[in-house]
Amino acid sequence: MSRAGIERLLRDQIEQIWGKGRTELVAANYADDVVDHMPTPGMPAGKAALADLVHVFRGQVPDLIMDLHHVMVAGDHGLDLWTARGHATTPDGPKPVSFSGIDMVRVADGQIRDLWHVEELLQFEIQRGAQHGAFGVPLQASVIAASTDYAPDRHAFVPGEAQFSARERRNFAIARRHVVEIWAKGRSELCEEIFHPEVVDHNPAPGQKPGIPGIRNVLYWLREAVPDLVMDIQTYLVDGDWIADRWVMTGTHTGGPLMGLAPTGRSFRINGMDVARVDEGGLITDIWHCEEMQQLRVQIGDG
Repeated sequence: MSRAGIERLLRDQIEQIWGKGRTELVAANYADDVVDHMPTPGMPAGKAALADLVHVFRGQVPDLIMDLHHVMVAGDHGLDLWTARGHATTPDGPKPVSFSGIDMVRVADGQIRDLWHVEELLQFEIQRGAQHGAFGVPLQASVIAASTDYAPDRHAFVPGEAQFSARERRNFAIARRHVVEIWAKGRSELCEEIFHPEVVDHNPAPGQKPGIPGIRNVLYWLREAVPDLVMDIQTYLVDGDWIADRWVMTGTHTGGPLMGLAPTGRSFRINGMDVARVDEGGLITDIWHCEEMQQLRVQIGDG
């Protein structure tokens, strides 16, 4: 399918189906055997369930507005980056909500065949009134040890790689350094080499400082709380000066507090995606990311 065709499917997904409730487009835009690799808990499989989910969620947020920030296309894959906002219906009356999400799709024969998606559902629940604690406790770099030497992206798929321009090949290398070296291996000393001094994290954790110090603190909090953290990077997307990745994170909460919870020794497995923009000099100026934090809290919680 052409680039324009994939972009249309992405825009329809956010602006028309979710933004305007046009669920009749699900039948045309999704294959009969479409696979949702990250289904909403409790929802059945199949594209009929996608239409049902739209109706259910729009019922919870009747004035839902979907802001589509960017779309990426690489090979037969596409990605959209968005923010949902409106007023959620609660027992205490309507409450304003705003949260982000990232979707990745694989397209074949003019239809979406595979779908991956991560939304900031924990933020949504907090805005509706759920209680939460601080993400972590700021620590000193000296307490963080780099993870063991492993290759977290050894099986990663890179759609369209053969067609990358020279600039895109450079940006692919930056994408790998970002997620492999900093987040998977904990090499915080590389932050100044990878991030612009005024980098903007558009999805900061509660209490996170701005810029590189804030990104570094989140890395410390996570490493202290989950000493055995392991990441499996599954896909990279590169489209001009935009880079993205999709990953699975596993670990055991045996260290410091995380999300307001004391260590319980419970293991977890969550999905996440990152999107970033790279400048002329090869530094990341903006980053968006979504992780299954709601699932993380459920999995490490004490019940």
